[in-house]
Amino acid sequence: MVIIPTEKRFDWQHTPFALLAIIFINIVIFLSYQSADQTKVEAAITDYLKNDYLSIEWPLFQNFLKTHDELTPLQHYQKLYTEKRFPEVAAQLLLRDDFYQYLRIDQYDYFLANYQQSDWFFTREAIHQKIQSTSYFAYGLIPKHISLLSLISHQFLHGSIMHLLGNLFFLLVCGFAVEAAVGHWRFLGFYLIGGIAGGLLHSVFNLGSTLPLVGASGAISGVMAMYLAIFRLKKIEFFYWFFVFVGYFRAPALFILP
Repeated sequence: MVIIPTEKRFDWQHTPFALLAIIFINIVIFLSYQSADQTKVEAAITDYLKNDYLSIEWPLFQNFLKTHDELTPLQHYQKLYTEKRFPEVAAQLLLRDDFYQYLRIDQYDYFLANYQQSDWFFTREAIHQKIQSTSYFAYGLIPKHISLLSLISHQFLHGSIMHLLGNLFFLLVCGFAVEAAVGHWRFLGFYLIGGIAGGLLHSVFNLGSTLPLVGASGAISGVMAMYLAIFRLKKIEFFYWFFVFVGYFRAPALFILP
């Protein structure tokens, strides 16, 4: 089922420059810069498993999660490990920068005593850097290391093609009408402020987290809020598609919330 507002039709005589620029930038970044991320992650996982580091670090990772009271994720990873889905476990483990720092600092003596003849320190560091060089860690919003740059840059990164298309769909649905009502620069400003506010709210509830946040959901939520502020209880046109039933109906703008 699809229900979307169609009150404001696209009009090239009043081109939504800011909206089109945001869409273009998001697509270009995903297809060019972010296209290398998957290769980097896969290479890191392959090197990690080839060196059999998972068998070494798995007991330590379980203790780390218990110490940080992350029992629900621990149960999930234990299930994956039991089912021998090792690449998935390795992926989750490698994404935890805080776990790697725990290994390097708190477990240094353990590795020195048991693996002093190996190249664990150097190889593991190279694997870690491959993960850290991905767009998510380079420009995503990491609550523990929050910055003004990451508050803005994370809005233009996405985790998958469906993540990108889903966000752009809702941006198109509401963005054109909002930009037509408030103007190009106000729309752009409100979009960025919405993303910053969403990033800050996420960080407040995830203080100390080293997992990166990416996506324009906060910014788009801000645009949707502006859409409601403009139309409020005014009856607007909605398009619906339910199996073989297609058509239009009018309802208050608040109907967009569900």
